[in-house]
Amino acid sequence: MLHTSQELLNRIAAGDQEAFAALHHQYWDECYGLALAFLKSPDQAEDVVQDVFMKLWVKRSSLPAINDFTPYFMVMVRNEIINYLRQLAQRQKKHAQYVSDNSVNLQQFFAVSDEDTAAVIRKALGELTDRQQQIFSLSRDAGLSHEEIAEQLGLSKKTVSNTITQVLNHLRITLYQHGLMAWLAWVVLKQ
Repeated sequence: MLHTSQELLNRIAAGDQEAFAALHHQYWDECYGLALAFLKSPDQAEDVVQDVFMKLWVKRSSLPAINDFTPYFMVMVRNEIINYLRQLAQRQKKHAQYVSDNSVNLQQFFAVSDEDTAAVIRKALGELTDRQQQIFSLSRDAGLSHEEIAEQLGLSKKTVSNTITQVLNHLRITLYQHGLMAWLAWVVLKQ
């Protein structure tokens, strides 16, 4: 049974969910089409339409005072689209500002040259004992395995492994103290 818009609004004002569902069904397509025309995104359009219907339900007690519902409702939809676009513009502006602010910080952060990094690494390696330097050099410069280093130096494989772990930890700590560890992590992630 069809009801006039005014009967529907009176029933909705009284909390009738079936009447609200009928109104929702009656206006959904038109409302969604308008939102989609402006927003160009089905998901965003659906969000806006849902927000309009939610607001309509929240203020349902004032609905009987509306004489011509369709223009009133379409103005609600238009206003919700405008509000959504304003919020979107504000979010984009904040995002652009955040990126701009952080790009300055990143430029300063990455201003360290490779020579500076190499100098810090050389200094850190110079702080090692002769044995640590020798083991690390055989591992990294000569490309020997832990087993080959152990055999060549007359050490256990475990000693070689532990020594390399200590050296790498020392390098990490030194790089971190000089503010370079995060930079190196970024470089590794970019590769």
